[in-house]
Amino acid sequence: MQTTMTSLLAADSPTVMTPITPHLHIEAVTKKFGSFTALDIISLTINEGEFVCFLGPSGCGKTTLLRTIAGLSQQTSGKLIQRGIDVSTLPPQARDFGIVFQSYALFPNLTVFNNVAYGLRNRRADRARINYRVTELLALVNLSGSEHKYPAALSGGQQQRVALARALATEPGLLLLDEPLSALDARVRGHLRSQIKALQARLGVTTIMVTHDQEEALTMADRIVVMNHGVIEQVGTPAEIYHQPASAFVASFIGTMNFLDVTVNSADQVTLAAKPLTCQPHHNMPLGETARLAVRPEAIALTQQQQGLSGEVIDIEFLGAFQRVTLRLTGADQTLLADVPSRDSTSLSLYVGQTLGIHIPAEAARLYPVGSDHL
Repeated sequence: MQTTMTSLLAADSPTVMTPITPHLHIEAVTKKFGSFTALDIISLTINEGEFVCFLGPSGCGKTTLLRTIAGLSQQTSGKLIQRGIDVSTLPPQARDFGIVFQSYALFPNLTVFNNVAYGLRNRRADRARINYRVTELLALVNLSGSEHKYPAALSGGQQQRVALARALATEPGLLLLDEPLSALDARVRGHLRSQIKALQARLGVTTIMVTHDQEEALTMADRIVVMNHGVIEQVGTPAEIYHQPASAFVASFIGTMNFLDVTVNSADQVTLAAKPLTCQPHHNMPLGETARLAVRPEAIALTQQQQGLSGEVIDIEFLGAFQRVTLRLTGADQTLLADVPSRDSTSLSLYVGQTLGIHIPAEAARLYPVGSDHL
């Protein structure tokens, strides 16, 4: 059954913590590969104990930024300051982080115990410390009793938990997660993301996760960094990113969004399908120009009354808790999606060919320049 983005934010979104101390300053970092700019003057501060997600489509620069933070890729220019120390030119082994890769990268010839103990042995920890720490971490990731198993004997979710325990073994100040759940099936992925978030909150370790999955970012992050073409489009809480997208790209990338052609009449009014429509005055579109109005399907109300904006129902899709209705606007060659809660669909007596009134709340409508909503 499909889960709406609104329900994710309402039910599963983590409580945003109050920033206390900056952990990592990324200062004007640029990364070039020949003539191609993968990161274009990236600046960002990540606070102690935060869970931050780098989110964006393939090729947006999010993995390059993570690798730069880890020292696995050297920036062309800019600085990285971790807890007041300039780590910009330090090799990976001299930086304070643990990392979990998409491919797990476990040593196949080592047992679970020895995989988790690997970093501690490299640091010449004593045997008692290693035994205590490995036992503690395997209990934290619910793998007690698996110490003597080899990676091949574990499921994908179990292997990822071993990789997580290994990354945490040396008590790093920063945990880096490079799309850690993308290779898992949906059920395991959903279970493991809640485990990772709960473990991160319990340990208080500053965490950066790269993902292209907006649901993962919305349910796990304290803040989301939306990236596109090597730049940061927006930084904000999941609710801010979803409800107040700073650009048309963010609006189109996160969740489902209607984009409708309108004519700008004034600071707070546009014309849609020959009907006046009020919108919030948070735009600087020129008067008389065509713009793109963005509104979420769940924000739209359908009524039997057809005063003002209306449309013909051309498709109805059952999605469990709601029905997604596609309407063709009366007087315009445009369509929009409206999500109708199942409890309301009966009173509307929905059927294809029906004409319904459409109400778009002013607070839910945002304007963007034409052509700016392409991914």
